[in-house]
Amino acid sequence: MSAFKLKIIDRLLVTQISKMMLGVMTVLTVILLSQRLVRLFSKVTAGELSADVVLSLVGFNLLLLMIKILPVALLLSILLVLGRMYRDHEMTALFSSGIGLTQIYRGIFIFVVPLFALTIYLSLVTAPTLMQAIERVKTSDQANLDIRGITDGRFNEYSRGDLVFYVEKITSDDKMLNVFIQNRQHGKLGITSSKSGEIKVDPVTGDRFIILKDGNRYEGVPGQADYKITNFKEYGVVVAEKSSAQVSFGTKETSTIQLMAMKSPRAISELQKRWSVPLALITFALLAVPISRVSPRAGMYGNLLTALLIYIVFENFMSLSHSWLVKGVTAPWFGIWWVHLLLIGVTAIMVVNMHGVSYVKKKVMFKR
Repeated sequence: MSAFKLKIIDRLLVTQISKMMLGVMTVLTVILLSQRLVRLFSKVTAGELSADVVLSLVGFNLLLLMIKILPVALLLSILLVLGRMYRDHEMTALFSSGIGLTQIYRGIFIFVVPLFALTIYLSLVTAPTLMQAIERVKTSDQANLDIRGITDGRFNEYSRGDLVFYVEKITSDDKMLNVFIQNRQHGKLGITSSKSGEIKVDPVTGDRFIILKDGNRYEGVPGQADYKITNFKEYGVVVAEKSSAQVSFGTKETSTIQLMAMKSPRAISELQKRWSVPLALITFALLAVPISRVSPRAGMYGNLLTALLIYIVFENFMSLSHSWLVKGVTAPWFGIWWVHLLLIGVTAIMVVNMHGVSYVKKKVMFKR
């Protein structure tokens, strides 16, 4: 009979947590992905990215976000499920029937352990592969750079201010009317104006040109001897040279196997950072149970703010530990592990405060 009760509890917790986690991850992903989309589209508008690669970058960033938010999604999911059970007096009924903290943790970890194994693969293998794919897409996009984000009726700036041009109107067939260009070539500032222009690509070199027609070119500083004005029927201005840059990976893009062979503090920090994602699942699963205890009158969201604050503090401590490790303040064996141990210590204190010292001693002595 006891084994049958445990199976029911395990099934209940696994089902409820999995459903809740799916909803929480969906909400968090939408919120965080929208922020990434704003940054990506701002780069498209500024001409740093082409619209063609946005969809690929969004897909890669979506997968990376889902890996990153797994720990906090698990924390919130367990908190909401157990908080609802406290509100509906289900936890009171379970405790009254002899179900203790050990059985609650058992049901939770039946769900967490497979997720932990999956997250190890995602964090150590999939995440760096996605980072490499993002870097390849960006490098390929830069290698085929042309003028993007052109908007008629306003000034467009490229190449960190070395190229500024204004187009009064862009026709349906991509012809530019009344073009003004200010560019710097060989250290000299020049201003060009023309009645029309269009973008051309050199089939041999792949360089991008703006071919201007019927205009004037002004070079130098007015009043000086080298100042000159040139009238032209057709004039070409190089706006982007095709790049043959090779893809270069940093520590974030380096595979886990290669990081394990590297001894630099930055590589060790990145390796421990990848391990911290699956470890955070275990840490937050332990922490969520004592935090979720609320009064039925307080509602299921009573300790949601507390959990979020703990998560923010946890993330800040993780960033601090990585910074210390890179700078050599802390030894690699100390690394980021102290943050997880600190959180587990806080969990132990909360469990003792929740059930009392005698309850914990009884459980420990019983196991011995």
